[in-house]
Amino acid sequence: MANGRTKPAIVACETDAGDVVDVVAKFSANCDQGVTNLAREVIAACLAGDLGLPVPEPFLIDISPAWAASVSHIAYRTAIQNSAPVAFASKLVGPQFSAWNDGTALRPAMLPMALGTFVFDAIIQNPDRRAGNPNCLVRGEKFHIFDHELAFFPTHLLIGGQPPWKPGALQALVTPGFHIFRKGLRGVILDFTPVRDSWMRLTDSQIDDYVHAIPPEWNAAVADVNSAIALIKGARDRIDACISEIQRVLT
Repeated sequence: MANGRTKPAIVACETDAGDVVDVVAKFSANCDQGVTNLAREVIAACLAGDLGLPVPEPFLIDISPAWAASVSHIAYRTAIQNSAPVAFASKLVGPQFSAWNDGTALRPAMLPMALGTFVFDAIIQNPDRRAGNPNCLVRGEKFHIFDHELAFFPTHLLIGGQPPWKPGALQALVTPGFHIFRKGLRGVILDFTPVRDSWMRLTDSQIDDYVHAIPPEWNAAVADVNSAIALIKGARDRIDACISEIQRVLT
């Protein structure tokens, strides 16, 4: 790809069924926290899918040593060979989608999905949907969200960090440009009922399945995975308090 902190690459992959699919792949050696960042991507993709949010289809890629050795780009080849043998990927979105920018308008038909995304990002503590790095592709009234490797950062490691259901916990979202959807959601009558219902429908077994999606090759991420699962369950059980805090930052 032309840009990206984790140096993602477009890769043509073959599924177990023999179909070829183009994906945007991330390799652990290019991530600041290695497989932990990839595990966060998986959990965020599973959660977003269960909430009905527009994430590209996620994949896990088995990297064979023979393929890694065949990559002609020296820096990429070295990174892939130094990475875990399983990578994370998202299905490549077509060229008809363009990056969200300051001039993109949040149309009325987009409001429910934008609100769901705003709540999602607030709860999983995703700092990476900002004006300078939107991680959002848009076409007309449709959009896709991606790149969640920085989400689920353990709250106890943050200075003054608090879970999203605590009053004042989401104050950072008030900062202009911190989230691309805040400006368009402010001053609009918003219906939080569908968002609340989607979170309330999440079951313990459903959330626990996110852990089972993490490959054993990423065992170093176990502690962070468990922290993310606890955050999701805690937010679900306190979704009304989360929404109250989100409504506050949208005023």
